[in-house]
Amino acid sequence: MSRIHATTAAPADTFRLAPDSSNFVKASLMIAEPLTAVYSVFGHATLRMECPMYHLDYVFTFESDPDVSAFMTGIASTAKAKFVPVPAEVYIEDARKAGRELWQYELNLNLHEKQNLWRMLDEEVAAGDYRRFNLFYTNCLTTSILTVQRCLIGERFEWGPMRFPHTMIDGDVFRYSLRHAPWAGFLFITFCGSAYDDNSVTENRLTPETIVQMLRDAQIINDATGHRRHVVTDPGLRLVEGTPKPSSPLTPNVAFGALLVITLLITAVERWLRWKRLAWVYDVALFSAQAIIFALMVYMTFVSEIFNSYWNWYFVATFPLPLLLLFRRQSAAVARLWLVYSGVLTLFILATPLIALLDLPHQLVTATFLTRSLSHVPCPSVFTRKGSQSGAFPQG
Repeated sequence: MSRIHATTAAPADTFRLAPDSSNFVKASLMIAEPLTAVYSVFGHATLRMECPMYHLDYVFTFESDPDVSAFMTGIASTAKAKFVPVPAEVYIEDARKAGRELWQYELNLNLHEKQNLWRMLDEEVAAGDYRRFNLFYTNCLTTSILTVQRCLIGERFEWGPMRFPHTMIDGDVFRYSLRHAPWAGFLFITFCGSAYDDNSVTENRLTPETIVQMLRDAQIINDATGHRRHVVTDPGLRLVEGTPKPSSPLTPNVAFGALLVITLLITAVERWLRWKRLAWVYDVALFSAQAIIFALMVYMTFVSEIFNSYWNWYFVATFPLPLLLLFRRQSAAVARLWLVYSGVLTLFILATPLIALLDLPHQLVTATFLTRSLSHVPCPSVFTRKGSQSGAFPQG
């Protein structure tokens, strides 16, 4: 039982209560380093509550149902999440087994606020999984910090001046935070859409990497006296030393660069060696994948709304027109549609410097679609009615 008022445990003989009882309860923020799993690439934040007098020591961790995929159900915006109390020694040992670096920073709250925080966390545990989990707005760190803000009594929380990377828009903050996890970054950027350009409230754009410095700058202000104190003054205690995590050389740039090279080779052998069947099978596979991605993006935007987004520029690159054209009988109208589609993709690639969401790995994929789309466009000479090349538009 984590509730300090319900315990029947005997006081610790070696513990000495301070004259003002300020050390009766200790509240700390714990930060665990990122893991390779998609839903752990930002790291993990928890709240640790200790009552040394009664040997109580729990880590309150906000997480989704461990029996389901946090990422996939989060994408569907159906995963439920809740605070779970874990004995601190168990939580720390799990981090040690995983080789996951773990730091602890004591929160500069007064005694009544720490007791209030513990009470609120107990109530959260009792409430169960009533929240919907997502990776950005209802995550471990945001929920923990909001709980700390709500526990204040006769005081208010104020963030300090914003430092890099939080001076940037939301998408750039998350892109920076995922610079060491390129595949996760590619995935999140694909689906975030217009949310990329948002400037959300600070609580909705926190990352474990930057939160400690932000809390060192943040202050708690007494409403009656105006007295200020920093939220974190503790230099920090490393509880677990991490082990090196391997990184894969197969980044999105490498993978999609290779895909573009393969596409160029297939296009070349189609033109020069007349391997039409190979090219057609490749087009079906490529543009089927494009259509699947488009359908998933539509679902994410208009059904799941996990990113609170109503437009995504990557709709342009993934619009599944090519798959429909592949199964239409060749005609002048179909050829012109391939030409128009190729022109749209060309303009989309040229717009990369103008739209913050667009980046190199995604545009390598766009260039792959463009290469195969152009292969279906007849050469310019066919626009003359006297053209007799094999690639000419059929004359209607």
